[in-house]
Amino acid sequence: MQRTVTKPSGDPRWPLFSLAFAFFTVGVTSLSVVGLSHWISQDLHILPSQTGLLVTAFALIYAVAALLVQSLYGHWPRRRLLVTGLVVLSLGLLLSAGAGSFTQLMLARAVAAVGAAMIGPVASATGSLLVPPERQGQALATVFGGFTIAAVLGAPLASVLAPSIGWRGVFLALAGVGLLAAVLVFRILPPVAAGQRVTLNTYRRGLSVKGVRSTLLVTLLQIAALFIVYAVAGSYLGGRFGSSAEWISATLLGLGLGGVIGNAVSSAAVTRFGSRPTLLFTLLASAVTVALLLVAPSLPWLGLALLFLWSAFANMFQAPQQARLIGLHPTERGLMLALNASILYLGISLGSWLGSGLLPRLGAGHLVWPALGLLVLAVLLSQRNRLGSNRHDA
Repeated sequence: MQRTVTKPSGDPRWPLFSLAFAFFTVGVTSLSVVGLSHWISQDLHILPSQTGLLVTAFALIYAVAALLVQSLYGHWPRRRLLVTGLVVLSLGLLLSAGAGSFTQLMLARAVAAVGAAMIGPVASATGSLLVPPERQGQALATVFGGFTIAAVLGAPLASVLAPSIGWRGVFLALAGVGLLAAVLVFRILPPVAAGQRVTLNTYRRGLSVKGVRSTLLVTLLQIAALFIVYAVAGSYLGGRFGSSAEWISATLLGLGLGGVIGNAVSSAAVTRFGSRPTLLFTLLASAVTVALLLVAPSLPWLGLALLFLWSAFANMFQAPQQARLIGLHPTERGLMLALNASILYLGISLGSWLGSGLLPRLGAGHLVWPALGLLVLAVLLSQRNRLGSNRHDA
């Protein structure tokens, strides 16, 4: 069980902003390689689709490290843990900028992922502690909004900057962003007491709570479906919609903007309709959008529009899903959010691995079939969870 936490007094908006900016560094670090794939592949002499493995490696290390961090450092004061994570993340970006081979770049990404794992779950848990319970959903959406803004700026901005400063220069710039985030968190975030060190038994107890495992599986399926396409977005858009480099950059920007809009409206949707209906809507709407990707004419603007919609629906999912997990086990919110972050990045790893491996085999025209299958499974599992919960409540 976590230690009793006294909520810091004062306006929480600036502390929440610092947490959102910390989450932004995580998102931009993990996703910027999507916009750098062309330059990395040329410089390191690999196939463009192989750069999706850089997303896979980052996400897989993050998924494991997010759980280990709670075990090894969960007892640290949250501000110290966040600042340490941001420094390690920046070190990984500096190493990425100096990588002389694809293997070295993968190892540098692993260092950055360990730092990121010290940030994401802790930022969300801290944000939820800065506000009263009735504003928890809004706080979670604000903090996670840093990740969605990273989706707007990360890949497209990286693709715009790379021709002038190179992909190594982009990583150097991101290292500076990470250090700036560390300064902001150190200066702005008030002291917030830490939780306890999480043990293996704690994880077992958390996973044994009714509904937790199936809820986490829905997260895995939902995010994996999106990253089947997102991790190889440039190659997919060029092959499926005939998108030029300019259209690819515009579509990546559209993906990010859709994510920001989806995240922004998620808390209002939950307030009006409830978390369960909102979650089901996002999954169904995502599945319909993916089905349209299969039959839409090969026009670049249609690719942009449909991926914009998919991103919006996908990002409506995260804030209510995090709030639902906290509701299932409120005394261990840090644990629940660490598990969700781990599963989230495991899904990113799975999706990007599938995208990288299946694109050469299926071709761009059929790549979204596996994504549609994962979303259908997520819908069915979500409905089973709802019906099971209703029977339990009855």
